[in-house]
Amino acid sequence: MGNISGAIVMTNLIQVGIDIGGTKMLTIAYQHSKIQARSQISTGKDFTAADAQTEIERFIHTLAAPPDGIGIAIPGLVDRAGVVIACDVLPNLVGWQPAIAFSSICPVKVVNDAQAALMKVVSELKPQTVAAVVMVGTGIGAAIYANGMVLSGANGWAGELGSIPIEGKTLDAQASGAAILAQLGIDANQSNALVGANDITALQSIERAGTSLGMGLAILINLLNPETIVLAGGTLQWRGYLAAAMQSTQRYSLPDLWASCRLEVSQHGGDLVGLGAASIAI
Repeated sequence: MGNISGAIVMTNLIQVGIDIGGTKMLTIAYQHSKIQARSQISTGKDFTAADAQTEIERFIHTLAAPPDGIGIAIPGLVDRAGVVIACDVLPNLVGWQPAIAFSSICPVKVVNDAQAALMKVVSELKPQTVAAVVMVGTGIGAAIYANGMVLSGANGWAGELGSIPIEGKTLDAQASGAAILAQLGIDANQSNALVGANDITALQSIERAGTSLGMGLAILINLLNPETIVLAGGTLQWRGYLAAAMQSTQRYSLPDLWASCRLEVSQHGGDLVGLGAASIAI
């Protein structure tokens, strides 16, 4: 477990936060407590470490001055040296060592995306609380904060919520954005069209996925008794998903634990992970 301060302080230094996800890479420059610049590109299964480095270098060259620190959030396992160990949604990032790649520019810190999001969330919570962040995108991950400490685990890999088995399949295989698309045999653009057309098969698939997520959230609630769970990620935007998840979470949680937990969607939207990554850059 690692200590973190009660509040994350953004300084006048230039902090770059990078959120690399299964469908997009968001890069932001944070200074004077505001986002000063931002860029977003598409990713996908074929996205490589070289692609990421090219975009980071391009973005840095657009800034008025070199950054004082870079924080990079990855949807997978990162070791304590900042090496990407495993990344199902972006397999070509495995083995990447950003701290070495950008050592001549500034210090670089690399963390799991849910842990990055947690850094932003806990800066807005009471220090002595129990909270979790759950990222729901191409895959599903979580990060946990308890009484002033981040529950990181023996290798820093605690929070792989998407890997828990529920009814014979992992939560990732049932509730993630990738799972919904795979079940329907379509891509994200096609799914939006189907939902817009009130396609029953698509809406039912989304609802089933949301119900499965709720089972996973109920496990967190029943095990940890958190005061707050913050949800973030693009899959939450699919019509019917969030409502099904909320109903399922309540159904499978112990009533007293459910009553003491606030379950909410992050107010920072798609910027949450990038802001968290920027906060750990210095």
